[in-house]
Amino acid sequence: MPKRRRTGPLPDVFETFAHRVDEAEEVGAPVDAARVAKGAGISLGLMVLAGMAFVLGFWAGTRNEPDLAYDHLIWEAVVKVGFAALCGLLATAVVLALATLAIGIPWVQRQRERRR
Repeated sequence: MPKRRRTGPLPDVFETFAHRVDEAEEVGAPVDAARVAKGAGISLGLMVLAGMAFVLGFWAGTRNEPDLAYDHLIWEAVVKVGFAALCGLLATAVVLALATLAIGIPWVQRQRERRR
């Protein structure tokens, strides 16, 4: 059953979420451009690394094809491309997991040192 349209005026968004607007004295520290650039560089590097890992994993998947007997040419193509794509996704997942550990462990250590 479809919802009925509201016939009255819509609520004011600025009044509804007024408690979420930062006050002048609550404004945070200014944005550090160096940290933003470093984060953007890390993100771009991870994207390139993940792309290269997928391509190399796909290539490795095409070199190590499953040994199956196929009934039809289409099923053979589906299985070979699917296997290569899964190898590429697995390689990407492994690289991103290792990169997460490489970035996350030093960050956690810095946070622990800062709290001491």
